[in-house]
Amino acid sequence: MRNRNEAPATILANTEVFDYLKEKVGERQTRTEAYCDLLAKSLAGFVSPFLRKQDYDLGPCQCHVTVSDLASEWHWHRATVRSFLDTLEAFGQLERIRLAKSVIITMHLRIGTPDMPDSGQKETDFATRIQGILYDWVIGKATSFDVGKSCGQIMRQTLAEITGQDSRAYPDNHSGTTSVHTLRSEEQLRETVLECIAHAALWRVLRKSRFDDGSPLVQFFRSDLGGEWAAFIEASKELAELVIDGKPDGTDFGMDEETERLESLRKPFLSLLAKAQEES
Repeated sequence: MRNRNEAPATILANTEVFDYLKEKVGERQTRTEAYCDLLAKSLAGFVSPFLRKQDYDLGPCQCHVTVSDLASEWHWHRATVRSFLDTLEAFGQLERIRLAKSVIITMHLRIGTPDMPDSGQKETDFATRIQGILYDWVIGKATSFDVGKSCGQIMRQTLAEITGQDSRAYPDNHSGTTSVHTLRSEEQLRETVLECIAHAALWRVLRKSRFDDGSPLVQFFRSDLGGEWAAFIEASKELAELVIDGKPDGTDFGMDEETERLESLRKPFLSLLAKAQEES
């Protein structure tokens, strides 16, 4: 199994956090200070004095500057400024429109209250927590009762957080919008838990096949299919239908020679599938 903590993390913070983290060290600005300066300029729609006569309308979170101006303000070399902007762009923090003697910088910012995080991201985080709890059940380290209790606790905690966020986002609405959104969120959370449990149940049963011999399927690919990948893809689809529906799609209940051959490959197919799931 891969380490579940290896997934990239996103830090949510407003500009005041960066203001607090800035440390003044002489006249030369640090990278943190330079980054904060770009944030401030983009939020203010800053245009360098030298460029104010140019006819260019800025969009949200944009500023219009020159590398020379930034180098002068930050007490950096111009090459250092360019390298700094290159790195921030590579990190996905900004985008640049390069003009003849200037650059328009767009900072990637989320404008609005931090109390209302992206619902898709929040749902993903919730599902990850539920999956983490269910993993112990999948591998036999936890009982159904204990895991069910933990799932209920996580759902109640998450719903309480959403209710609190709704109250702060709609302070003048004590029943309407808040209650409707909370009810919708509860339904979505419940469906997410059920989806995770269904997947975990399938995974737990599938794990029993991970030590079975998958070599007959490899031999089938080499000998019967002549190493043709497209043919194996079609055969795998039929095997999946056989596992889930009890028969390949479009076949009757009778066992012809081809269906019998597929039936003999059911366990090797499940073996490879279980091993792939363990490694994912």
